[in-house]
Amino acid sequence: MQFIAHSATILTIYGVFLIICGIVAVSFIGFKAKTALVSGGMSGTSAIICGCLIGHGHSWAYLPGLVITLGLLCVFSWRCTKTLFTIFDMIPEKHPDLKGKGIAFLIIGCMALVSLFSLLLQFVFYKPAFNGFL
Repeated sequence: MQFIAHSATILTIYGVFLIICGIVAVSFIGFKAKTALVSGGMSGTSAIICGCLIGHGHSWAYLPGLVITLGLLCVFSWRCTKTLFTIFDMIPEKHPDLKGKGIAFLIIGCMALVSLFSLLLQFVFYKPAFNGFL
């Protein structure tokens, strides 16, 4: 049952990371990034809840944990790409929001990479769990 401890830990750390990223975004960019705080808090809390449920032996929480991580990977990748294209449009005119968009790009890109890493780790440690689940 060591995979249960690993899976619960992965999702819990991932959830805490998302909440911290939302707080960091607001502290660097300002209150314009309030959606990052709300979405980071909600998705981070969901990941933490799934991690706690897995840690308490609820095998059904594996699938929501995977779905949350995969969905966030898609959203963060899309937002990162969209922000990069916005930055490209802002560079020639030296827009005053360029620095904030650059910071947002870095934070969202970091969230996408951590989501990918978390998803890969979940697949590694979930494989034994799916033998009796599916």
